[in-house]
Amino acid sequence: MKKIILLIPFLFSCLYTNVKSPGWYYSQSYTDIKGMELVGKLSGETCAESYLWAVYTGDESFDTAVSNAIKGKADLLFNVQTDYHIESYIFNLKMTRCTKVTGIGVKLPDGVKSSK
Repeated sequence: MKKIILLIPFLFSCLYTNVKSPGWYYSQSYTDIKGMELVGKLSGETCAESYLWAVYTGDESFDTAVSNAIKGKADLLFNVQTDYHIESYIFNLKMTRCTKVTGIGVKLPDGVKSSK
């Protein structure tokens, strides 16, 4: 009976999992953006899904999340923070992984091109 009671939490955790975790934080010095126009706080997210441990669709990359954040509003992000979210169902038969990026958008001065 004790074994069954100990097994119940394990089985429920395999049926549905929802995990949010911080990634990393990267910050430049404010002197690095001297002369640039501050746009404000921007964020972008990108997600991908997998099915039956074999089919993987989407793009959860850091670069795509940054592109979604600055799309048409800024040239670069600084003070970048990443967060990850993983949600899975029934022993990872269906899993969603997301990458979220938050930072301060800046526009480069005229005549300077970014290396995007």
